[in-house]
Amino acid sequence: MTNISGNNVGRIAERIVANELEARGFRVSDLNSDGTSVNADLLAVSDKLTLQVQVKGAANAATDPWWIEYGFCTKEIMRDRNERMFNRKKSFYEASLVVLVAVRSPKEYSCVVLPVDAAERLAQLNLDRDYRIPKSDGQDKKPHKVWVALEPRTRARAGDARFAEERSLLASYRDEQGWERLLQSN
Repeated sequence: MTNISGNNVGRIAERIVANELEARGFRVSDLNSDGTSVNADLLAVSDKLTLQVQVKGAANAATDPWWIEYGFCTKEIMRDRNERMFNRKKSFYEASLVVLVAVRSPKEYSCVVLPVDAAERLAQLNLDRDYRIPKSDGQDKKPHKVWVALEPRTRARAGDARFAEERSLLASYRDEQGWERLLQSN
């Protein structure tokens, strides 16, 4: 089994998404070939759609439940609900699609394929639940990776309905269901 680390998961996730899009008839270009581009990693073009795609990869251990990452939040994002997780920078490149990829190996992965507005709504729901409330001692939380398990864990907080809402929405865009929704969106 291939060992995926946090150092290489981003490039592997981008290749996975490019392969998935190419299998569905898109021609895909890497927007990071000349350095890191802001807001979007891939440009995908078919006869019906042109997409700028932001990819977020998360290295999943084989023994852990599947989980995805929305990215890293900042203090500004934590304080102000109008600060965005996606398309943060002013640029020609602006993602229309966000694909969150949980990667165990290049052959074993799970993709959540989201229009950027849905991805933003889900990230904000996660931030409201986990980052915009103070710690038990009243102190503000520190910026960190914004993530969620795709399946409930045995010790998950069952009392917070936002977990179930977030997971339910993610499930409706996960794997084949998400790719099909994308193709039907034209």
